[in-house]
Amino acid sequence: MTAQASADRAQALIACGDGYIVARQSGLYRSEQWDTGAQNLFRRWRREALPTTSVAWDEHSGLLLAGINGGVARSADNGSTWEARPFRAPPPLVTCLALSPGLARDGCVLAGSFEDGVFRSEDCGRSWRASSHGLFDHSVLSLALSPQFAADGVVFAGTGSGIYRSDNGGKLWRDLELPAGNEAVLSLAIAEDGTVYAGCEEHGLLRSRDSGESWDLFYAAAGAVNAILLTNQQTVVAQVDDNTAKLKVDGSVIAPAYISPGGVVDMSIDCMTLLPDGHMRLIALADGDMAVSG
Repeated sequence: MTAQASADRAQALIACGDGYIVARQSGLYRSEQWDTGAQNLFRRWRREALPTTSVAWDEHSGLLLAGINGGVARSADNGSTWEARPFRAPPPLVTCLALSPGLARDGCVLAGSFEDGVFRSEDCGRSWRASSHGLFDHSVLSLALSPQFAADGVVFAGTGSGIYRSDNGGKLWRDLELPAGNEAVLSLAIAEDGTVYAGCEEHGLLRSRDSGESWDLFYAAAGAVNAILLTNQQTVVAQVDDNTAKLKVDGSVIAPAYISPGGVVDMSIDCMTLLPDGHMRLIALADGDMAVSG
C-alpha cells in the first residue's frame, strides 16, 4: 500500500441503496453501485480536502451527517447540498454518530467526540448540546442505541477506559464494570433481543445479556475489535485489526478469520457494513483501490 493510500484509509462505511457511502480523510464519498467508482460529496461545497471520521444516513428523510473536526457536516437531501453545524468551542473531533430509530418523531442524534464527550441533537442535527453528565471519560470511541430507543432511551458509549450506559437518551450516564477493569471499547452493537456486544482494544469481544450489568468473554480476539456487525442469520462478524471473524451466537468461529474480499488476497480491511438483506459487505484498500466481498 502506498503512503498516500494509507493516509486516505476508509474511516466509516454504510450501505446506501445498491451502493455505499464511505468516510475518508479526503472527504465523504458515495457510489451508486458496489462495483463503480465513488464521487466526493463535498466537492461542490469545499475545494480543500475535508477529513471525515464518521457517517450516518437516514434513507427515509435523506438526512446525511458526517463527523468532521469541530462538529458535523449536514445534508438534508442525500448529499446534494451541505452546511457545517459546529459544536461548542473548543472544536471537538467527532468520532462516531448514532441516529435514533425513531428519527422522524424525536429528531434525536448522538455524536461522540475524541476528547469532549457526547453531544446531542433533538432536531436532526441542526443544533447540538453537550450531553456528558456522568461521563467521566470524555474520549468517546463508539456509540450504540437500543433498537427500542424510542421507548427505553437506552444508549451505550464506549470510551478510552470503559463503557457507559444512559437510560434517558444520553442526557445522564453511568459507568459499567468490565471484566478486565479499565479497557478501551472501540465498537458496540445491540441485537434485537437486547444483547450488547462490546469490542475491546486488548481483551476481545465481550457480551452482556442484562443491559451491561455483567459481561462474559464472547470471543478471545487476538487483536483490537474495531467493528461489530450482527447479521440476519444471528451470527456476529467482528473486525479484528484488519481481518474479520464470523462467529456463531455461542462465540465459536464458523468462518476463516480472514475473509478475502472479491477474491483479492493480501488486502487490509478498513471498514465493513451490511446490506439490508443481511449479507456482509467489506471494503478494503490496497494502493488506493477498493475491493468488495460478495
